[in-house]
Amino acid sequence: MNRSLFRTLSLLAIVALGACAGSTDTPSGAGGNASAGTNGAAGTIGSGGTTAGSAGTGGSSSGGAGGSGSGGAATGDAGASGTGGSATGGAGSSGTTGSAGRGGTGGGTAGRGGTGGSAGNAGTTGGAGRGGGTAGGGGSAGSAGRGGAGGGTAGVTGGGGAGGCTITATSMLGMIPTVGIVTFTTSATNLTSAEIRFGLATTGPTMTAPVDLMQANYRTLLLGMKGSSNYVYRIVATSSAGTCTSQDYTIMTGAVPSSVPKPTTMIMNATAHSKGFLVTSSGISGTGAYIFDSDGAPVWWATGPSGTSRIQMSWDGSKMYMMSLNVQNSGAGRVNIVNMDGSGATMAAAMTGSHHDLTAIPGGFATLLWNSSGIDAPCSLVERSDSGTMTTIVANMNTVYNSSTWHTNSVHYYPADNTYTLGDRNPNLYVKVSRTGQLIWQFGGTNPKEASKNFTGISTWSVNHGHHLLADGSFILFNNGAMGGTSTARVFKLNTSNMTATSTYNYSMSGANSNVMGDAEFLPNGNLLVTFSQSGQINEVTATGQLVASFKGTAFGYTEYRDSLYGPPPR
Repeated sequence: MNRSLFRTLSLLAIVALGACAGSTDTPSGAGGNASAGTNGAAGTIGSGGTTAGSAGTGGSSSGGAGGSGSGGAATGDAGASGTGGSATGGAGSSGTTGSAGRGGTGGGTAGRGGTGGSAGNAGTTGGAGRGGGTAGGGGSAGSAGRGGAGGGTAGVTGGGGAGGCTITATSMLGMIPTVGIVTFTTSATNLTSAEIRFGLATTGPTMTAPVDLMQANYRTLLLGMKGSSNYVYRIVATSSAGTCTSQDYTIMTGAVPSSVPKPTTMIMNATAHSKGFLVTSSGISGTGAYIFDSDGAPVWWATGPSGTSRIQMSWDGSKMYMMSLNVQNSGAGRVNIVNMDGSGATMAAAMTGSHHDLTAIPGGFATLLWNSSGIDAPCSLVERSDSGTMTTIVANMNTVYNSSTWHTNSVHYYPADNTYTLGDRNPNLYVKVSRTGQLIWQFGGTNPKEASKNFTGISTWSVNHGHHLLADGSFILFNNGAMGGTSTARVFKLNTSNMTATSTYNYSMSGANSNVMGDAEFLPNGNLLVTFSQSGQINEVTATGQLVASFKGTAFGYTEYRDSLYGPPPR
């Protein structure tokens, strides 16, 4: 027979005997019924187990299991009533699930059930914290309530974090107070990769900074942050043991100096608007070098040389090259170099003849050098390594295209086929050359060096500057137009199979033009970026000419769009 049932029957028998004894005290032995016994007090409610620890970083601490549920409000032992009170208490309720522990070990003991009641089940242990170590153990089974049934069921064990390790980070601001510098240590060994995910505290991480594992203490810059704003960042490190993630850290950026301009920004179509960065300069007059985010907020700045025409980040993204226009060929050519945190400002040697444009290459940059005096003299294309080594690619432009007057003013490097494109505003043409200086093709102009390498099918234009070539043959150029006339961004399709060019689209804007410089670029989302340098207007437009966003300032140099401020240049 069930032991609990046996005890209950025995108790009822004793109560019944007590009732009979009470009736013999009644006069004449008639024996009126005795008053019902007073019900016993409800059993003590079991207290809950310890609540699990809060979610933790890297799971270094142990969190307790979820607390067990309180015991039910039992009716307690029956009073000595004539018929006997019910001895059965209500079962305790199930325990509350604990919060996620930081990868900890076992939790608190479940609470006792109420007197006469069944003990509540212990709560299940919360899941281990992000990147945690050993998972927390389940809660111990609840002790049986006094007079109640057996203890509660033990809690379920929480899941462990991946690749358990600890990460400890520190941060500071660079000389440019919108640039964060993060260093960290980790218990993980032999890291294979790491990155820092960061963003405004109000939105959470939206950007990613790759970590150079060769840097001391994994020193990493956080680039692209607005001024006077609170940011959050977390580190994700991967090793052969797995991946672990740090806790969230915060960093507050400094104020942007009043001397740094902020363009008037209008966003007409937020959905179609590119969410990257504009790398540009103050242009023909001024020494400003700037990076603006997609809201027009300055996120980086530095002082360039006089008439800063082009700025471009180095191939590894660690420094910025900033060059002087030097359009008058007066020996005032200059290329300034500064680390992206604002430190280590220096000037590249042997650059007094440099002019107009440069392009980053692995380990350095390539630029144009005047070969002789005069504003329209032939020039050369040279490469300069960051260690100072100079290599000539094209000794004289008259070896790759014909002209009676020269004014080479734009250059881009393409790593996919190890080539350069160059533009010259006087003969109104562009050429593509190999890295050994051999002509691949000519687009525009007249009297080509080799007719078989010249694109046909289009009429030429008057004066050109910035340009961009895609791998599929799409080509966009900034056509300045006649002095004081209308400037136009012109889009073509170049077919190298039959050496024909097809005009596909032209974009111009009333009131916006540029007699000097000017730039045009294809954006990753299919839009076009057009810089009217002299009018101080940068427009983002769709491929059909719908204005998506505009940035208005005093003047700009060449402009480059980047989705991210990390990695090689996009063109």
